[in-house]
Amino acid sequence: MTRHRAIRPFVSDGFAGAFRPRFVAAPLAALALWLPARTGADEIWLHDDSRVSGWVLRVSGGEKIGVLLPSGQEREIPLEEVISIRFLGRDPLMVQAGTQEFRFVNGGKLRGQILGNEGDSVKILTSGAGILGLDLSRFRGFLALPQIGFVGRKAEDLVESERGRWSRHADVILDDGGGDYPGVVRRLKRTGIDFDVDDFLQTRFFPISYVRGVRLADAGRDERVEWAGDVQVILWTRDGSSIRGKPAGIHLRRWKLIPAWDPKNAVEMSMDEIVMIQVLGGRVQYLSQISPVEVKEKTVLVPPQPYKMDMNAQGGPISIAGSRYPWGIGVHADSEITFPLEGRYQEFRSDIGIDTRMGKRGSVVFAVAGDGKELYRSPVVRGSDGKPLEVRVPIEGVKRLTLKVSNAGDLDLGDLANWGAARVIRSKGGAAAREGGAEGRSERSGPADGAESPRPVRDAAGEGGRERRA
Repeated sequence: MTRHRAIRPFVSDGFAGAFRPRFVAAPLAALALWLPARTGADEIWLHDDSRVSGWVLRVSGGEKIGVLLPSGQEREIPLEEVISIRFLGRDPLMVQAGTQEFRFVNGGKLRGQILGNEGDSVKILTSGAGILGLDLSRFRGFLALPQIGFVGRKAEDLVESERGRWSRHADVILDDGGGDYPGVVRRLKRTGIDFDVDDFLQTRFFPISYVRGVRLADAGRDERVEWAGDVQVILWTRDGSSIRGKPAGIHLRRWKLIPAWDPKNAVEMSMDEIVMIQVLGGRVQYLSQISPVEVKEKTVLVPPQPYKMDMNAQGGPISIAGSRYPWGIGVHADSEITFPLEGRYQEFRSDIGIDTRMGKRGSVVFAVAGDGKELYRSPVVRGSDGKPLEVRVPIEGVKRLTLKVSNAGDLDLGDLANWGAARVIRSKGGAAAREGGAEGRSERSGPADGAESPRPVRDAAGEGGRERRA
C-alpha cells in the first residue's frame, strides 16, 4: 500500500515568527471554517437592486448582518437595506406522507409531523428546528400535504377563509372525500385525530392519511396582532416552511429567531435548511410579504378565484405580457385588498396587467386608494396589451392602502389580473406619518428610478363553550 505524506509548507526557522501570524489572520481563519461547509456564496439583494455575494456570519443587535466577502474582508449591512438573502445550493425536500402544514394566526407556516398533544400544547417534528412544542391557540389550523385537486382547494379555503356557516366555537375537520365535520379536537396523534363530532354525538377516530385539513375554532385562538412596521425577517426553509420573527443572532451555524407566534421563546433553525430570508420593514417592502387586514372578492361568471401571493390567482407564476415576476399579487376581478402601512412609506410602485396565460382575453381596471380616497385609476387594461403598465403613486401619510381590480363592464371572463412586483418605498430613516397624498401616475415604459422591481424574466410563450383538549 502506498503511503501519502501530508505536504507541509516550507518555513525556515529564521522567518517562522514572521510568517506564522499571516496564516492565522482572521479573514483566512474564517474562510477555513466556512468555505468547506458552504460551497456557494450567499446572494444578498439590496434595496437599490444591487447584489452582494458573500457569507453571512452574524447578526448584530437584530439590525445589521456581518458578511464575509470573497476578498476576505468583512462588511456590515443594515437589515433595512436588504430585500432578501438567498442561500444557494439548497435543494428542496420531498414532502413525506403524514406531513402537515400549520398556519399561524399572525402569519407564516410550519411544516412537520404531529407527535402528540397535551391539552392545547402540541409537539411537532420539523426538519430544520427539531421537535417544537407549540400552543394550538397560535394556529388558524393545519393542512395535510400534498394539497391536490378540489379537496385540496377546499382544505385551503377551510383554513384561510372567513368562518362562514360554522360556529366560531367549533373545530372543523375535512376528510379526503370532501366531507366536513364540526366538533372538537380531543387528541392529536401521529397516526390520527380523536374528534368529537357534533352531528354524531360521539368521538370518532380520523386516520391522519384521511384528513385533508383542520380549522381550529376562532374562539380558541390568540387575537391577531398587526405587524408594527419594525424590521423583521421571514425564514424560508427547504421543506417549504416560512417563519416570521426578529433575528436574534447566529450561533454554530444556526439562525436564532424570536418568532411572531411566541415572542417569549426563540427558535433555532439550521442554516443548511434555509433557502431564503426576506426582510420586513426595510426601505423597500413587497406587499406580498404583508398580511392584508381586509379582503373583498366577487366574481360574476367564473368560479371564485381567491388572491394569491407571489403567484397568479390560478396558482401559476405571475406573468404580464410575457414577463415573469418573482414577487407580486395575483387576483381575479373583482378584488379589493387592504394593507396596513401606518404612514411609513412615501410611494407605491407596481407593474400591472392581465396574466400572460389569458392571451388576448380579459379587460380590467386597476385602482389604488389610500385611507378610502382614490389616488390612482388606470385606463382599461387588456390581455392584448403588449407590455405591462408601470404605476407609481405617492402615498405619504397613508395608513391603509387598498389595491382594487374591477371588470371593465364586460363581465369577468379572462379577468386574471396581476400586481407585478407590488411594493412600497420609504426613504432612509423612515417616513413621518403625515396626512397627504397626490395623484398617481402611470407610464408604459422602463424601470423606476431608485428602488427597482425584480428584473422580469421572459416567458417562452350551535354556539357553546369550547372544550379543552385532553
